[in-house]
Parts: sequence; structure tokens; C-alpha cells
Amino acid sequence: MKRFYSSAVLVCLLAGTLWAANDPFCGKWKLNMEKSKLGGDIIKIQDLGGNKYKWTVGNVADTMAYDGTDQAVHFGRTISMTPEGHNSWKMVIKQNGRVISSMTHTISENGKIQTIKGTANKPDGTTSDFDATWRKVSGGSGWAGTWQEADVKFTSPDEWEIEPFEGDGLTFNTPAYQDVLSMKFDGKDYEEKGPEVAPGSMSSGKRVNAHTLDVTDKVKGEVMDHTTYEVSPDGKTLTLTIHEIGQPNPLRIVYDKI
Repeated sequence: MKRFYSSAVLVCLLAGTLWAANDPFCGKWKLNMEKSKLGGDIIKIQDLGGNKYKWTVGNVADTMAYDGTDQAVHFGRTISMTPEGHNSWKMVIKQNGRVISSMTHTISENGKIQTIKGTANKPDGTTSDFDATWRKVSGGSGWAGTWQEADVKFTSPDEWEIEPFEGDGLTFNTPAYQDVLSMKFDGKDYEEKGPEVAPGSMSSGKRVNAHTLDVTDKVKGEVMDHTTYEVSPDGKTLTLTIHEIGQPNPLRIVYDKI
């Protein structure tokens, strides 16, 4: 094999090594539920008649029959909705036939509050229970209307591992979900991989400075969100501010270094 070394190549390699050794993003991080702001998303549910409903979340819309059968939806998944009493529905979400989460949606008697209780089944075999509350923003007393996610809680907060990747790039690894994204910050698209990742998921980004990244996530070429990653000056906190397309309020996700 022919080997070629130049002063420019050596400079780039050394610069990449020094950056990786001092990169404040690298390390293990754990989600801090108390500091995070996960609510705020708007969900629109439209009654189409014939037991069919259209759900719109941001720039993604799916139509489902509430008949207990698996319905194909976005991101390579299926959803089934099965009645459980006069004011509750069981939702089961699958990907490639595997149940990734199941939950019960219950609407209050006045139709103003939806509570969701469920369990996520992670690819590594662990589970996480979750609770969410939606408040009706507009619409009548039934399921149809505009809802805003008011609160979300998980019993098993996610952990992240961030490692150097090819010079000034980074690898984002979520072990419980077997989810990996290795990317450079050169504006090019890099593929995210994992058993629950939507087919065609790509990310691109740039470094704003040593403590800040700007990242854009896409699915099959369509932009899903723009996210700013910021590490605190002391290197102990990582904050993601996520602006989802079609949503009025950003999500704020905070991780603590562990």
C-alpha cells in the first residue's frame, strides 16, 4: 500500500487529536427530567367520520381507523387504536412488527384533559414507564380538537455517550436504543442508524464554537427539526433546544454529565 504523508496532513491529524481530547461534548450524559421542558407540542386530532381520525403533529399527518388493527403511519411504524371503555383508547406502536410502546389515552369527562400512561420497550430489553398530560386548546368535548402537551415524565431517563469521530466530528450513541449517529460538522448529511430510527434519517450540522453545535435532522430529505446543542462553561450540563418544524414552542432537553 502506498503511503503519503505531508505537513498539511500531519497538522490536520494533530489538530483533530487535540480537539477530541478537549472536546466538552465528549463523555456520558444522563437526561435530567426536572430541568428539561418536554411539553409544549401541539397535536391536532380531526374526526373524519366512520371511526377515522387524522392526527397532525408539526409537519407530519397520519389518518387512522380506530378499529384495533395495525395502521401504517410515518417513519416505518404502525399504530393500532382499540377502545377501552367509553372514554379510553389503547394505542400500540410497532416497528418491523415489534412493539416499541403501548399506552392508554383517557379523556376527562369534560373533554378538556387527556392523560396518557404507557410503557416504552427499548431494543436492549429494558422498559421505561411514562406519563403525559395533554390540555385541549380548542374544539368540543370529544377527542377531536387541538391539544397541547402539558407534561411528560419517564421512569427511566435516557443516557447518552458522545465520543470523538474522525477529527472534529462526534458519535452520538444511545445504548438502550442501540441508536448511533456519527457525523462531522461540515454541512453534509450523515445517516443515523438503529432499530427504531426512521428509514432515511439524516443529520447535518456545524460547530458554532467550542461549546455550541447547530444540527438539522431530516427524514427522507424533509427537515424535521433544527437543534442547538450547548455545553455549559463548566462542562457539566448539555442543553438541547429543539425547534420542530410546525411547532410553536421549542423543546428544552437537559443532560447532566455522569
